[in-house]
Amino acid sequence: MATIRDVAALAKVSVATVSRVLNGSAMVSNETKDKVLKAQKELNFVLNASSSSLTKRNSEVVGLLVTDLSDPFFGVMVKACEDTAHANQQIMVVTQGLLDEQRELLGIKSLLSQDCAALVFYPQASSDEVLRKYLRVFSHLVLVNRSLPGFEERCLMLDNQQGMYTGVKYLIALGHRDIAYIGSSQPTTEARQRYAGFEQALSESDLTPNPELVLRVQPNLDGGALAAQELFRKRGQFSAVVCYNDSLAAAVLSSFNTQGLRVPHEVSVLGFDDIFFAPLLSPPLTSIRNPIVEMAKSAVELSSAIYHKRGYRLPEFTTELVIRDSVKAMN
Repeated sequence: MATIRDVAALAKVSVATVSRVLNGSAMVSNETKDKVLKAQKELNFVLNASSSSLTKRNSEVVGLLVTDLSDPFFGVMVKACEDTAHANQQIMVVTQGLLDEQRELLGIKSLLSQDCAALVFYPQASSDEVLRKYLRVFSHLVLVNRSLPGFEERCLMLDNQQGMYTGVKYLIALGHRDIAYIGSSQPTTEARQRYAGFEQALSESDLTPNPELVLRVQPNLDGGALAAQELFRKRGQFSAVVCYNDSLAAAVLSSFNTQGLRVPHEVSVLGFDDIFFAPLLSPPLTSIRNPIVEMAKSAVELSSAIYHKRGYRLPEFTTELVIRDSVKAMN
C-alpha cells in the first residue's frame, strides 16, 4: 500500500507539500499541485484522515459499508459487526450507499481514508472494476455477498439461488403451481440469484413463471405494499407469493390481511432472510434463513486478522428453510 512518502518521492516534493495539496491548502502553486495529484492517482494513494490529527487514536476502527440503514436486514448486520468490533475493543464507522453508485463511492472513499483496521463492504451499486481496484490496494478489504474472481478468499458469499430454490420446491411439493414472485427492481447480484432459484425450481417441475405474476419493486415495505395491491387485483390467479426479502413479505401479509385475503387459507406467502420480525408477523412468516449475523461477524474477524497478519478460518454459510404458518398445502 502506497504511503504519503511514496507520493512525495514520485512528485519530487516534500511530505509537507503533499499534505498541503491533499488537504486543500491554497499555499501551493498549480504546477506543484498537478504533480502531486498525478502521483497520487498513479499510486492509488488515499489520504489517511488521521494523518492531519495530532492525537493518536486509542482504539482501532472498523469501517462498514451497507446499503440502507433503515432496512431491518442491514440493521441486523450493523449490530453484528458492532458487537464483534466492541468485543475486540474496536470502534465502528458506518456509511450507506442507498443503491446509488456515486453515493456508495463517496462512502467507500470516506471509509478508506480512516486508516481502518477492518474494512467490510456490502456493495450493491459499485462496478466490479471499482471494487477490484480497492481490493488490490487494501489487502484487508472484505466483501459480503459479492464475489470477484481472484479475490474469492476475501468474498463472503451465500448461495442465494439455492436458498430460493429450496423454498419454491417446498411450495411445489405442497401442491402450488401458480406462484407469483415479487422481486427487487434493483439489478443486484442477490436479485438475479434469487430469481434464478425461483426459475430453476419451477423448471424442474415443468412449470414456467407467469410474466403477469412477476413484479419488481423497491425491496422495502413501500414496494411490498404496491406489489400487494397489484396482486390483489389478480387474486384467484395464484395460490402462493414468493418474496425477494422479508420486508416485502411483511408488507404483503399486512396488505392482504387488510383487504380480506386470508393468509395462508387463500394464499401462501414465502419470505427470504428470516430476520427478527418474521416470527412476530400475523401469521408468522415462513422464510429462508440468511445467516447474516454469522457472515457479518466473520467478515470483521477476517478483515482484522488479515490486517494484523494472523490466521482466520471462515465457517461455511448456508441457507435454511424455516417453516412457520404463512404457507399451507393445497387442498
